[in-house]
Amino acid sequence: MNSSKRLTDRKRAAILNASISLFSELGFDNTSMDNIAQRAEVSKRTVYNHFSSKDRLFEEIVQQLKKDASEAVLLTYSQEASLEKQLIGFCRSVIDFHSAAESRALARALVSRFVQNPSLGSEMFGRTKIFEGCLHDWIHAAQKDGRMGPCDIPMASKQLLALLEAFCVWPQLIRNMPSPNKSQRTKIAKSTVRLFLGTYSSNAPADSGAS
Repeated sequence: MNSSKRLTDRKRAAILNASISLFSELGFDNTSMDNIAQRAEVSKRTVYNHFSSKDRLFEEIVQQLKKDASEAVLLTYSQEASLEKQLIGFCRSVIDFHSAAESRALARALVSRFVQNPSLGSEMFGRTKIFEGCLHDWIHAAQKDGRMGPCDIPMASKQLLALLEAFCVWPQLIRNMPSPNKSQRTKIAKSTVRLFLGTYSSNAPADSGAS
């Protein structure tokens, strides 16, 4: 990679980071391209050379969040490992992702826009939460293996993720609470998994997880 390409990439990254920071601090509507250029320490023309509009910048931030999430959290069904162990690992990864400073800034940036334009969230993310797709696949595989009972998979997935978000997303975004520490993260993950499997595993009461 030549020096010109590296400089261009650094400027693009600086613009994105400045946008995330400003959207998080000021909100989308209160942030101007001039603000972004100043924070990124580049000219306004450079900002427009990379991103044709503030909306285009926001779209790039959404794509970055999706990419970061897909790389940070993996869940593949295993016949050998216990369901509890697999889900605790998944839940810890989700909590760790949401608790990272970079993810928190991204989340604040997104919320600043979606509060003003709720339909935009559905357009950009569809009807599923981040991490929900791999959890769908995991539950389906566990059902085929006879280890999970019948259930409404989208509903069950949303329930598990919502339990985690109640501790590591919304208190921090809305009340500026600190992220859970290492021992708290493990406790949250384990208790969430116990609740989930107590309802939906094949050993759960017959009618508790049925659709």
